[in-house]
Amino acid sequence: MKNILCFGDSNTYGYVPIKRTRYPYEERWTGQLAAALGDGYHVIEEGLNGRTTAFTDYLEPYRNALDYIGPCIISHAPLDFIIIMLGTNDTKGRYCVTAKEITDGMENLVKKLRFYYPADKFPGLPAILIAAPGPLYPSDTDPAFNEDSTRKILELPARYEALAREMGCLFFNAQSVLTKEDLGGDNLHLKKEGHDKLAAAFTKIIQDHFR
Repeated sequence: MKNILCFGDSNTYGYVPIKRTRYPYEERWTGQLAAALGDGYHVIEEGLNGRTTAFTDYLEPYRNALDYIGPCIISHAPLDFIIIMLGTNDTKGRYCVTAKEITDGMENLVKKLRFYYPADKFPGLPAILIAAPGPLYPSDTDPAFNEDSTRKILELPARYEALAREMGCLFFNAQSVLTKEDLGGDNLHLKKEGHDKLAAAFTKIIQDHFR
C-alpha cells in the first residue's frame, strides 16, 4: 500500500467559491486522485482553509504549516509520497512578505518535515512534490488579497522549481494546467473543472513515479 499525503490549503480542502461550503469527496481533486489510483494507494487529505507555509495569522489561528507539519507526518506515517501545495495565502496583504520569503517558508517547511519524519521506525524518506499553487486575481469578495498577491503568485513557480531542484524534491506548477477560467466567483477558489485538472495531473505524476 502506497500512502500519499496531500498537504495544502482551501483548494486541497475543497472549498466551494462564494457558497463557502465544501465539494463532495468524489469531486475534490484528492478524492478523484484516490479513485484514479485505485487499489494499492491510500490518499490522505490534509487541506485547511487559510493555511500558509510558515506565517502565523492571529486573525485565523492554526494556519501556520510549520506548527503542524511535525505531528501531521508522525501521525500519518509511514508515507511514500507527499504533495505540498501552499503559498496562496502567504500572498495576503497583511503578511507583507515577498515571493522569496514565501519560498523561504516552503524551504523551512520541507526541512522540518524531513527532520520530524520517523525514519527510525519507517526507513527511507517519502518523495516530496513541491507544487506551485494556481493563479489568483484580486476580488472584492476577499479584500485580504490585492494586485501584489497576483504578482507574487506568478513569481512562485520559478522560485519553487529552483528550490525543488536544490532540495532533491519533485516539482509541479499548477499554473501550467489551471487558468482564470478554472476559478469561481471569488477569483481564488477552484471550480469543479479545476479540481478535475489537478486530479489528472497529480495522478500521472504519481503513477509515473511508482512505475
